[in-house]
Formats: sequence, structure tokens, C-alpha cells
Amino acid sequence: MSTKYNYFISYLYEDGGGNVDITLEGPIQTIDDLRGVEKAISDEFNLGDSVTIQNFIQLN
Repeated sequence: MSTKYNYFISYLYEDGGGNVDITLEGPIQTIDDLRGVEKAISDEFNLGDSVTIQNFIQLN
């Protein structure tokens, strides 16, 4: 059984902000990991290229 990493993420985008819980296969450790999460949020909610993570907390 592989380890899952759960995060609560607050993000901003061009017209506001939001929060989302996500589960990842690996931990967020680098700026590239953060950019990947921003891209995933942007794609999932059709927010364009303006998503920026404001804060994240690992839940487990």
C-alpha cells in the first residue's frame, strides 16, 4: 500500500479565491510540485493561468 498525502489548499485566482482538499501520491517538496498543483486546480475548475497557492497544510 502506497502512502497518500492529503492537503488543504487555499488559492487565489483572477476573480477571487477558494479552498480545496487534495490527495497526492507524493509530498509537496519543491516549487515545481506547487506549480503542478496550481495547474491541476486551474484545469479542474477552468480558472485559466491565474491560480496561485496562498497556503497549504498537510492533513496527515
